Amino acid sequence: MSRYYYFAATLPSLQFGAPPPMSSGEYLARAKAQLSEADFAALEAAVLASGPEGAPVEATGRDELLAEYYAWERSARNELARLRAKRLARQAEAYLRPARPGAEAGARDESAFRAAQAAFQAETPLEGELSLERARWARLEELASLKTFDLARLAAYRLELEVLERLALLKAERGEAGYRDTYAAVLGQAQTSEETGESR
Repeated sequence: MSRYYYFAATLPSLQFGAPPPMSSGEYLARAKAQLSEADFAALEAAVLASGPEGAPVEATGRDELLAEYYAWERSARNELARLRAKRLARQAEAYLRPARPGAEAGARDESAFRAAQAAFQAETPLEGELSLERARWARLEELASLKTFDLARLAAYRLELEVLERLALLKAERGEAGYRDTYAAVLGQAQTSEETGESR
């Protein structure tokens, strides 16, 4: 397995909730000059959430960490589908997908189950999203804990950057929603003042 000592050592550290030090696009641009063609293709294919067809084969076929992460991620999505189906009094089976190729669609991963429950029980959709991002981060940290200079660590870094980008977007949305609420309240007070002034 290839080792990328210099490139990995130049990467700024990441912290959950902090602003991303670079975009995932910038990261890929830097990585392209450092990685082998096959490793870069795997890194480029790695994304935070698997698509309808499952995990990107280019990524999972090249790195075990990515295969493990996507199995967990698909399991969490299955658990969310079960919880939503139960709330709507529907059968969940039609919405479940195998976590791994050839695996049974109903298989349960306890870590993914806990992550899905925490997100599902959140008070608001935004809090649910934040809970899921926190769980993704924790899973990536767990998987990459013994990795340092190889593709696995670089792939985890890319996905963690995506988490930070999503958090920044969620914070921006929360700020915009707060602004709209404040603006509406100010307009409401102004209108009330005008009406009160007219009645004098």
